[in-house]
Amino acid sequence: MSVAVQEFSRSLAVPSDVPAMSFRPAVIESRPSLDDVILLELADDDLPGPASTRTALGGLLVSLLLHVWLMMNLGGWLLPESVEALEPVLETTFAEKVIHQEIEDAIPFELANPDDRELEVREVTNAMSLGLAVVQNVPKVAAPAKQLLDEARVELAKLPAYDVPEGLKFDDRLVVKGSTGEQMVQIESALDRVTWEIAQNLQESKLLVVWLLDGSGSLKTQRDAVAKRLRRIYGELGALDNTSTIPRHDKGLLSSVVMFGEKTNFVVKPTDKFDEIQEGFEKLPTDSSGVENVFTAVKQTVNLWSSYRSEQHRRIMLITITDEAGDDFGKPHLDAIAICRRFGAKAYVIGPTAPFGQRRGFVPYVAPENGKTYQIPIDLGPEAPMAENVSLPFWFNGPQYDYLSSGFAPFGLARLVSETGGVYFLTNMTTMAGLAPIGSFDEATLRTFAPDYSFGEINEFAKDVRKHPLRACVLNAAQMSQKFKIKGAPRLDIRVTANNFRQTAADAQKDVAESQYMLDTMLQAFPPGIEKQLDREQSLRWRMAFCLNYGRLLANRTRNLEYNSVLALMKTSLSEGDINTRSNHWIFHPSPDVKNSGVASKKGAQLAVDLLNRVVTEAPGTPWAIMAARELQYPVGIRVEERFIQPPPPASQSKAQAAPQKPRPLFVPDPKKQAPPTPPPKPPVLPKL
Repeated sequence: MSVAVQEFSRSLAVPSDVPAMSFRPAVIESRPSLDDVILLELADDDLPGPASTRTALGGLLVSLLLHVWLMMNLGGWLLPESVEALEPVLETTFAEKVIHQEIEDAIPFELANPDDRELEVREVTNAMSLGLAVVQNVPKVAAPAKQLLDEARVELAKLPAYDVPEGLKFDDRLVVKGSTGEQMVQIESALDRVTWEIAQNLQESKLLVVWLLDGSGSLKTQRDAVAKRLRRIYGELGALDNTSTIPRHDKGLLSSVVMFGEKTNFVVKPTDKFDEIQEGFEKLPTDSSGVENVFTAVKQTVNLWSSYRSEQHRRIMLITITDEAGDDFGKPHLDAIAICRRFGAKAYVIGPTAPFGQRRGFVPYVAPENGKTYQIPIDLGPEAPMAENVSLPFWFNGPQYDYLSSGFAPFGLARLVSETGGVYFLTNMTTMAGLAPIGSFDEATLRTFAPDYSFGEINEFAKDVRKHPLRACVLNAAQMSQKFKIKGAPRLDIRVTANNFRQTAADAQKDVAESQYMLDTMLQAFPPGIEKQLDREQSLRWRMAFCLNYGRLLANRTRNLEYNSVLALMKTSLSEGDINTRSNHWIFHPSPDVKNSGVASKKGAQLAVDLLNRVVTEAPGTPWAIMAARELQYPVGIRVEERFIQPPPPASQSKAQAAPQKPRPLFVPDPKKQAPPTPPPKPPVLPKL
């Protein structure tokens, strides 16, 4: 018998003081006490009568308690004290296999000749700003009372219709729009991409590649780079031909070289001989006229060699390398696009970026005659049909961003590429030597702000602008600012004396008063409450242009009013005694409080801040945001800091303390025998870019 059963039997033993009872059904004669009861289990045939009901209920209660007691005791005997004592403990060990990875030995290599190895793609910053050009002797002009958009038109002759085109005719609907701006790369990387474009076209058809090179002296570095890269380009195309990657044709690839400037010079006629192409590159003359008629050259080239398309069924690729926007935008531009579309010629351009909202840029040139640096103006833009930004100076310390890069190509060249299905490669050109990097513009972000390249004529563009109130305001103000330049920031550090402080303050007020008149004239282009129509403008580019230009005009107007008001207050509040004792040095600082020029000025200042903040929020990473953030760099209010500088001693004391004069010479040289004065140096000859 197990230990548990023995313990159970021992617990059921009848105490010695209780009479022995069998486990048979028994009749209880008397009412037992609870202490004397051990078992209460009635047989089926011994049911209690009515007289013993109370006794039966008590027995039931005792039975219930007894069963509970039994269950508790049995549970303590049968259940283990702990689960761990009944089940064996599982011990698990993990054997991890260590993988030993051997480091491969570095492969030895030698540096190849830089002229032979493939250059890695090197990206450069395409967000630039030209250095500030110092212009002297600026003629004063009177501000116009009203400047209409009609006065800014450029008369262009309409393009003649080609009812019976020569050669093959192409439906305009089949022309694929090209890319108007790739991320800025070095010219070697752009040439690698051009090689790929040539190979892609050779897979489908015979090809005529025309190298259109700018003949100006500023492009000499780029022409030399192309000449060095030329053997590699044609070597790769020849290797593809030998491996049957490109279908074999009878003289599948022909090339020619054309140089343009004031006139078009056809250097090498179409040929399949590489030596002739290379010799043409190496012997290119330099055009010193400073004129770049790029669109005329495109038109003449396609017209001269159109038979290669109509008779030999060759595709024509025009690869233009230039560092300016071109001087013949107008009818030649329209003619060039029309003839390219007629004969299916694709235009590819390797060129510079356009200044943001400006037509001209400046290139620093160090003259060897005197070592001085001169700013030579060049045509680089604008990126739109017409300049869309007001030309205003920035106050206080910081970059002026007069010629900030737009991140887009010049409009004429970009439209030529877009309409013919080519690609424009933004490249760091010599004419951008004066640009200073300020960051980079994301190509995907700028795509939303791209100009509308559907307008081939300025008249069409101006007509469309008049349909949109916000656009008309911006363009009118921008055209006025290009014609009538506002002066830069006034004097912000003034030293005065008791005799001249009022006149000095009045002279400083005149400068801001002249600028104020110009600003008020430009602001006439913006009717009161025009900002309420801002959300109705669908173009994000024009919304940001409105906020930036209107905000900058209001901010500049507030600064001029604050400056003028502060000086007017100082002229009346200060006396000669104040100047002699405590206030003869005035320094002007920006202030967040606009409290000197009235309530109307304060409202305009708040509107300016709101508009500029909207540009920063909605157009991050764009030229618009850079210009707005620069304007917001300093508050539009003005406060003056008054200092006192001890004046020099009187003239009598100065003479008493002066050093003794040197003795006069005994002999005075004869002026007739003296050497003639040295003539002034001749002005340097500045190049024409």
